[in-house]
Order: sequence, then structure tokens, then C-alpha cells
Amino acid sequence: MYLTRKFHIEGTEQLERLSRSSADLWNSICKWYWRTVDRQDHWISKTAMRRWHCKGHDVLPSQTAQEVAGQFYKAIGSWHDNDRKGNPPKRCDKTYNVLRWTYQGVTLREDGVLRLSTKRGEDSILIDWPAREEPRTVEIGKASDGFVVRAQYDREPVDRTTGDKVAGVDLGEKHLAAVFTGDDAFTINGGELRALRHYQNSLKAKLDAKIDRKERGSNRWKKLVETKRKQLEHIDSKITDLLHKLSRKVVDMLLDRCVSTIVLGDVRGIRDRIDYGTKMNQRLHQWVYGEFARMIEYKARLVGITVERIDEAHTSQECPQCGHRKKPSGREYTCSECSFHGHRDVVGAANIRRKYVGSDGQTRLPGVMASPSGVRFHPHLSCSSRSRRRTQSES
Repeated sequence: MYLTRKFHIEGTEQLERLSRSSADLWNSICKWYWRTVDRQDHWISKTAMRRWHCKGHDVLPSQTAQEVAGQFYKAIGSWHDNDRKGNPPKRCDKTYNVLRWTYQGVTLREDGVLRLSTKRGEDSILIDWPAREEPRTVEIGKASDGFVVRAQYDREPVDRTTGDKVAGVDLGEKHLAAVFTGDDAFTINGGELRALRHYQNSLKAKLDAKIDRKERGSNRWKKLVETKRKQLEHIDSKITDLLHKLSRKVVDMLLDRCVSTIVLGDVRGIRDRIDYGTKMNQRLHQWVYGEFARMIEYKARLVGITVERIDEAHTSQECPQCGHRKKPSGREYTCSECSFHGHRDVVGAANIRRKYVGSDGQTRLPGVMASPSGVRFHPHLSCSSRSRRRTQSES
């Protein structure tokens, strides 16, 4: 299983120069690609472009220069795959661009330092590497306060399961996840995420109003645009950090309950079939169920837990005791046929589990379902994920 590790490093003159050269190469590839299309009605192939612009580059190592062309043609391919809808990759005014090394240019030394190859005669780039595995690819991109390293490496799962229980997981907006294991249940509160989203939306509206009052292209306009970018980027980082910690908490709690299989309710495509009004639609379209589900899935697989996805249609409306279907109102579900009573999201998780294991494996639920335990995110207990590392030059 491939994982990606992201961390910040301090900027150096060498990284600045390489990143600017990568941007210059992108700009040149982009300019000549579209110029050839406009003047000759000819789409230059990636091989021809690499031979024309990347071979023997003055600053970038050969494979890093070829990866720049690969980035551009990947963007072109995505545009074609989308039936040429939206804006094609025509921007050729980049100041900085991502630097990418594949496994041929990456070496993990015995002292735990990554060595990234450069042009012959130049110092190699050295970065402290916090994992045991050697990465397959390394990307370094410009950030507002230095550079960001993203390294992909292979990690073998380690089976830590101690039982054979099956847990149903219902993903939601108010509660990020409701989990039912057959014996007990718990919910992951999404209040902190909603607060961050509310702050993000209000901040964006406030800054957009200020930007609209300035002359486009003026110094004040540029400063406000940069301020908006930095502040929204900071909020996005906090949201990602929150999702990582809560998804880790879910997996740890399932391990403690001897769960070996997770059944996730599949809600993909829900945004295409909902219309609950402007405010609710905004909340649902900012619902990060896909990212949260992905985090739970890969973290679970790393500890040996099997993950399955199942259609969750009507699972929150069906009584887990008698099977009567009723659309609930509020957070509690009460069956009008058998008077079963329980938390709506946990009812959904129980039905997701029942769909997977079948009626024979479903624990019969009592008339009143016990209230689930709740898990909240406490910022004062979290640790910073923005570690600082220095790059060095090899003598």
C-alpha cells in the first residue's frame, strides 16, 4: 500500500532556483504547445516536447525536467477526458513550479537522509526523512513559508486485529460517522468541522467584498488576494489535520472492540440528487465524506481491518427491529409500528451492518437502543503536524 507523507522544510537558494527553472520550463512548454496548435493545427506529442525542451536542460536534472512535461500533458489529458469542458491548461506565467523526482533519483542513506539527484557538478539536495521506507517519488513545491515535501512510499499492512466483529459505519454531516458493532455504538461529532467551515465561508465572503472594492491589479488588490490565499490555506490545513485525527480515533476504537471488518455506507453521488435550499446545499456540498471515508479506509487497511462499501439507500429510514420504513424527523428514530426508539445515525449504521452480514448475523436489537457514546475533537489535545526540517547541501 502506498502512503504519502507531507512535511515542511525551510527554503534554500538552490530550491528557489530549481523551482523557478521548473516554472520557466512549464511556461515554455505551455507557450509553444498552444502556439503550434494555433498556427499549424498540430498537437505536439509528449515525446517530441521532451526531446525539444527537456533534453539537456541547463538547470534541472533530466528526469525532473521530463516530469515537468509529464505534468503538463497530464493536465491536457484531463481536459480531453472531460470533453474539453472548462479552461484548458493555457497559463504560462508561473513563477514557481513543483519539482518531482522518481525512484531513479531518490536514495535513502543509512543515516535517514534522503538524497535527491541534481545536475552533474552540483550539490545534491539532502532532506531528513522521518520514515524507514525509501520513497518511490518525491515532490517539492513552493509554500508561503518555505517549501512542502510530498513523498510517496510503500508500507506493508500489519494485522493488529484480535477478533472477527463486523462494524457498520454511517457517514453524516452533523455526525461525521456513526458506528455500530453489534454490541455497542459511538458517534464522531462534526461540530468542530462545521465551525471551521462556517469561519471559512464568512472569511471568504468578507475578503471577497474587500477585494471587489479595489482596482484589479493594484498593489492593495494583490495584497488582499495573497492574504485571502494564505488564510484559506491555513483553514484547509486545520480541516485536514482534524480529519486525520478523527479517522485515526475511529480505527483505534474499532481495534479496541475487536473489529476485523468495516462496512462503509456508500454515499457517492448524493450531491447530484439533493436540493434542500441554499444554506443546507452549501453545507452538503462542503461535506467531506469522501476524504473522511478514504482516511478511515487506508488507516484501517494498514492495521489489517478489511473495508467494504455498501449502498446505504434507506438505511436511516428502516426500523432495524421490524423492518418498517419511515422517514425520521430530528436526530431520533421512532418506529410507528413496533415503537422501536434509537439514534437515527446509529440506526443507519446498524442497517448498513445488517445488509452486509445478512439477517442471520444481525444481533436482535431491543425496543430501545442505548444512546451511543460520543467522540469530540479537542484542539488542546492535538499536536502540531507542521514539523520543520532543514535541507542541506552535500559537500
